[in-house]
Amino acid sequence: MREEMQRPTGAQDKPATEVFQKFLTSLRDLHVDVHVVKNEADTTEALRGVISKAACKSVVVAGIPARYSGAVKAAVAGVRADFIEDLQGRPLKEAVAVLAAADAGVTWAVNGVALEGAMLEVVYDDSAKLASSLPMVHVALLESSSILRDLGEAMPLVGGIVSDAPPGRKPIISFISGPSKTGDIEMRLLYGVHGPHTVHSIILDWR
Repeated sequence: MREEMQRPTGAQDKPATEVFQKFLTSLRDLHVDVHVVKNEADTTEALRGVISKAACKSVVVAGIPARYSGAVKAAVAGVRADFIEDLQGRPLKEAVAVLAAADAGVTWAVNGVALEGAMLEVVYDDSAKLASSLPMVHVALLESSSILRDLGEAMPLVGGIVSDAPPGRKPIISFISGPSKTGDIEMRLLYGVHGPHTVHSIILDWR
């Protein structure tokens, strides 16, 4: 697994209680299913539950840090699982076909943003980005210690990520805030039209 796909979060200490609760509320207001887990077993159970409930038969996994990879691998053991890192070097058409065929994408978010209910994703190649945008179900994992108050706190971190990137390895940065949304001609807001139909946030509050 390449180091840049495991970039540590921008926060090290746990956020204030009100910031944490605001993040949960904001996510739910944006139609994100939230799961707070306390340890490896809980993480495996939560992810396995998401995959089972959605009847997923294939999953693509991208950028999970080593500390949490065991829980994720255990959760996806019962389905076909492709890891983005293993797709490196394969023909682009073949990699895209694998991503497009996946029922769920399991990815890493480096930060949460409480006020806006957003999850900051930083990747360094298109295939990793597609893992969160092509499958019908998207599951983002992030550490509870990474939750920031608002975009005002997040943007300096984004600037640092961009400026620290090596030449030719510029990051793809996304703020994910729920299922894809679009408005129809009658001004109704529709979900899941051009991307994931459901989004889950598994917040790792490990002790």
